[in-house]
Amino acid sequence: MTVLTITPVDVLMLRGNRLFGGAVHGGAHMPPWPSVVTGAVISRALADQNRVGHVTMAPDQADRLVREALGEDFCLRSLWILSRGTLWFPAPADLVVLGEGKDALTVRRMVPRKLPSGLATSCPLEMLPVLDVKERRKPAESVWLSMEGWQSHLQGALPQASQVTTADQLWAVDPRLGIALDAGSRTVKTGAIYTTDAVAVKADTHLIAAFCGTNIPTEGLLRLGGDGRAAEIRQADPSIREQLEGFGRPKAGWKGFRMILATPGLFPSGWLPPGADQQAGYMLQVDGLKARLVAAAIPRHQVISGWDLAEQVPKPAQKVIPAGACYWFTVDEGDSAALQRLHEEGLWPLMEKQHPVYRRKREGWNHVWFGPWT
Repeated sequence: MTVLTITPVDVLMLRGNRLFGGAVHGGAHMPPWPSVVTGAVISRALADQNRVGHVTMAPDQADRLVREALGEDFCLRSLWILSRGTLWFPAPADLVVLGEGKDALTVRRMVPRKLPSGLATSCPLEMLPVLDVKERRKPAESVWLSMEGWQSHLQGALPQASQVTTADQLWAVDPRLGIALDAGSRTVKTGAIYTTDAVAVKADTHLIAAFCGTNIPTEGLLRLGGDGRAAEIRQADPSIREQLEGFGRPKAGWKGFRMILATPGLFPSGWLPPGADQQAGYMLQVDGLKARLVAAAIPRHQVISGWDLAEQVPKPAQKVIPAGACYWFTVDEGDSAALQRLHEEGLWPLMEKQHPVYRRKREGWNHVWFGPWT
């Protein structure tokens, strides 16, 4: 595994996938989509090997050229933020952080429970995650959990409030004003003024990207995000790699487990993970293991698109499940050690290679972490 520290040289234009133009605002998406970071690294690697022109001349050979340049197993495994020496990742969906302000936060866990008789919902699963609190309080927004907090959470312990931060402590939004140009006359379009958000990371704050593959660039610059803003890359400190190596790895003997998305989920069956959807009877089967999906905590879906540089066409807009979505399983047969394959390869072994989503495997979607659940 190669772990890169990515330090923006300028503000980043990490546009979301909502249309914007004249009199419309374009919001930023942070952290960047896996495809943004992966695409920047692929472009840099192809440029280093003088292969960019080959992709442009033969778009249908783009996947082969990427495999030759970066290895058969090249993909993004996880994407963190390193700020003032601490690794941060968006809080999982089964944790709820209540309160406002960095010093007034309380962490609570959602627990799956069976519905009382006489109460029904449209959810097809047998349990619903329930937040047990004595009084109603407003949940905090854009919450991030430290590496130590994540380790506690995956082991079944409740993270401390000191292990939580909010997005405004990691980056600031820098509004920008722009005006669209007419491609033919190269003059401004009437009434086509728009605003868009840029991301300005705080001091001593970086992206940390963990990749599988070979020949991955480890120094120099990347063109990252909209407008090709510069970001410096270097190999991460060995201590960071040690923390990420094996993080969220399953262990043998679990009777129940949580599966949490380490990168956003791009699933053929909407919010249901491949291999455990309605067609499979909500039963996950892998290498002799049979585990039943009993509950799920899923944030509001997002939409991903993008621009296919090889084909010079937009990528289709698709719904994605945000990173941190949590799925609870009970083991019916086999051993939870069989989940190791999914930890290493993501959920891709459970999908048909002919499905259109499968071609986006290298971009870094559908990677997962595991923790016990009893």
